[in-house]
Amino acid sequence: MKTGHGHARYHAPTRKRKEARTASHRAAVNDLRRHGLAVDGGRTRGGEETRLLTKDGLAAAASDLDREIEEMGGMPKSAGRSGTSHPMTVNETAIALIRPKPNLDLVAREPAEAVAAAPPKAAARAPDGIGTLASYATEVALPVKGTWKNPGLGSARADVVLTAPEAAVPLLFIEVDNCTEEAVLIAQKFDKYARFFQRQEKDTDGIEKPLWRTRWWAPPCDEYERVHPPVLLVFHQAGQRPVKGQMARVADLTRHHWQGRWHPEGGYHSYDRCIPIMATTLQEPRAHGPAGPAF
Repeated sequence: MKTGHGHARYHAPTRKRKEARTASHRAAVNDLRRHGLAVDGGRTRGGEETRLLTKDGLAAAASDLDREIEEMGGMPKSAGRSGTSHPMTVNETAIALIRPKPNLDLVAREPAEAVAAAPPKAAARAPDGIGTLASYATEVALPVKGTWKNPGLGSARADVVLTAPEAAVPLLFIEVDNCTEEAVLIAQKFDKYARFFQRQEKDTDGIEKPLWRTRWWAPPCDEYERVHPPVLLVFHQAGQRPVKGQMARVADLTRHHWQGRWHPEGGYHSYDRCIPIMATTLQEPRAHGPAGPAF
């Protein structure tokens, strides 16, 4: 979650409208902080203040959302290193996919300042997004060994896990890069994904199946194609590495994970045990949501 005081270059009226619009949110977040449920998360490069939920805060949120604590993820580990830029981009990615629609009726009788600060009417008529806030979990451990609560060495953490079967997206893993990470490090994370997807465990019914299927639902795999769940890579041009270069380099380094195998005797490609990987830039879902060309 985030609250903001705006950029220094904003005109005073714009700052006042923004502060008026976010006053109640900032008060609520400060109340969480006083009760030990949130901590200061620093500032983004644009001057936005951020707050992070503590372990107790995540537990309280899990109770309100009627979710298991393991589904709530954890505090972003990169916040201190990157000045919160990475977790903020994760937030922006989720918002771009959810595309929350404002209820303009709520401000119809409010003061002119509140009406002026409300989102444009076009936002209320925009295409639907995917799921709700409860559909998204961040910093989710993907144990290659160990348990969900105590993942072993070599495990990955998904930036976001989206579960929205009602929107025909039963399970989607999302990774975010601000063009600050080396492509080889991003590719290495897919090696961990592959190990996680291949891990087998017995479920409560005594049947051995992929570990991820013991936690999340997805359609049964085809008899001949055991394709792993898809992963969406979202690049944001915040760092110095060119986004197109990042995409191309990661695609090349992860080719063995996503490229199908040609069977000349049958004239077809097989994607058995491959990871479907999609890549886009943050500006695409921001502008078009899941109805855009990236999907």
